[in-house]
Amino acid sequence: MAAVFGVLASFMPAVAGDDELARFLDKRAAYAAALTEPIAACVARDDTDHPVFRGCIDWHSSVHGVWALTAYRGVSGDTRHESIIHARLTADALARELADLRARPDFEMPYGRAWFLRLAIDYERVFGDRRLSALAREAAQSLIAYYTRVDPDPLSTAYDSASWALINLHEFGVATKDARIVAFVEGKVRSHFLGDGPCPLQSVEIETREFMAVCTNWAWLVSKMLPREAFRTWLAKFLPEELAVEPIRSEASVHQAGLNFSRAWGLWHLYRATGERRFLSAYLAHFHATFDRPEVWKGDYDTLSHWVAQFGMRALMVSFEAPLSRQ
Repeated sequence: MAAVFGVLASFMPAVAGDDELARFLDKRAAYAAALTEPIAACVARDDTDHPVFRGCIDWHSSVHGVWALTAYRGVSGDTRHESIIHARLTADALARELADLRARPDFEMPYGRAWFLRLAIDYERVFGDRRLSALAREAAQSLIAYYTRVDPDPLSTAYDSASWALINLHEFGVATKDARIVAFVEGKVRSHFLGDGPCPLQSVEIETREFMAVCTNWAWLVSKMLPREAFRTWLAKFLPEELAVEPIRSEASVHQAGLNFSRAWGLWHLYRATGERRFLSAYLAHFHATFDRPEVWKGDYDTLSHWVAQFGMRALMVSFEAPLSRQ
């Protein structure tokens, strides 16, 4: 696969006179390459005894580590980490992971399973290989079963984030052309996520000291369901302009080190969905607030470098998956 950094950038016109966005697009390839350094190091480790996902301290971090290397390969054409990816994803090891997921229905529910769906989508897209399909189907069906038993809570955060799980379940349904999955997610969104705002940003994101954005992921999920103008009307109440979404400059916990990046995921999509400049400005501010402090994503292995860089890669990859269009 040829490198596509420059090709995609050419389809992403900057807002007129926006030097900051132009600089971001110009440096995006270098940002992504830098993030792969701690990611590749942790994916290659044997920190646990899981058959496939045994680096990066824990199963879910290893999953999003393999995803990050896969996504980077897809947009850059850079093959330097490809051997690490394929060394992990062998048929025998994947079969054992599938058996383990079936035997432990609560394992990595919903967070890690949602990340695996993201990996499965991009692995097939990048390599044209469906080796992750059986495991992905199991993860998807288990998420459907879970949210059939348990109402998704829009205010859930961290490893319980319903927004994050449903975003990836919906994207998996779209990618596999499974109308039943898509309809399931859309039904849950319409019944649980369309209440009036404003979103309680302080209590669910700052005071919890956790890593997963709540308000921006919630809004990103809703943007998948509502027509553009209906969504803009809803969003004006849910994230009104006076509710400023400012990046974290000094983390109150180790987990909060990922919040700027995870907010950036949704902020990019909110700009795509609305054309409102405040979301683009917030996206750039959140990305740089963490990326420009490499000690946060390249720091202590046990607490930071085994996972934060993957969140940064996700923040970059959304800009390739949903390129800017002229408003």
